[in-house]
Amino acid sequence: MKTSSHVLIFLLAAGGILSAQNDSQPPTEKPRVYVMRDKMHGGMPGMGFGHDWWRNSELAQKIGLSEQQTQQLNQIFSSHRANLAQMKANVEIEEGKLSDLLDQDQPQQDQVLAQVTQLQNARNALEKEFTVMTLAFRGVLTPDQWKQLQSMSHERMFFRMHKPGPGGPGDGPPPMPPLE
Repeated sequence: MKTSSHVLIFLLAAGGILSAQNDSQPPTEKPRVYVMRDKMHGGMPGMGFGHDWWRNSELAQKIGLSEQQTQQLNQIFSSHRANLAQMKANVEIEEGKLSDLLDQDQPQQDQVLAQVTQLQNARNALEKEFTVMTLAFRGVLTPDQWKQLQSMSHERMFFRMHKPGPGGPGDGPPPMPPLE
């Protein structure tokens, strides 16, 4: 349901952007459409600290990671890295295909919707692989370490959502990337 609403929002936004761009660009220039992506967390607190958060000595010290745990987390990440990279590339390929379909003068709804399904499948495969890795990570951590990591992750997210100044609450939505 969540993915469907994101796709619907994307399609509506892309249609509006494309029609607005058609009036302002020379006919030879092709507008570039950016597909909105959801940040995947896979339920893993700490992922907001970077893809290799366990190597961050300050964070590792705060949750009391042992050298053995760090090595185990490294091994788990290494065993999933190639799959994650390939699946991320697959998502980008499917996003490109969708963008190409939407760039057509007369996009065909059945082709666009079929491509949206392909994109969803690629994203689902990536999220599933990420979740499998996350569960393996969680198996290395003690329940207390897991709770500490969750708490730090939530604090970090709260700070980002409530920071003052540009990009903070009430500042409006972030600007759309330029259409190239």
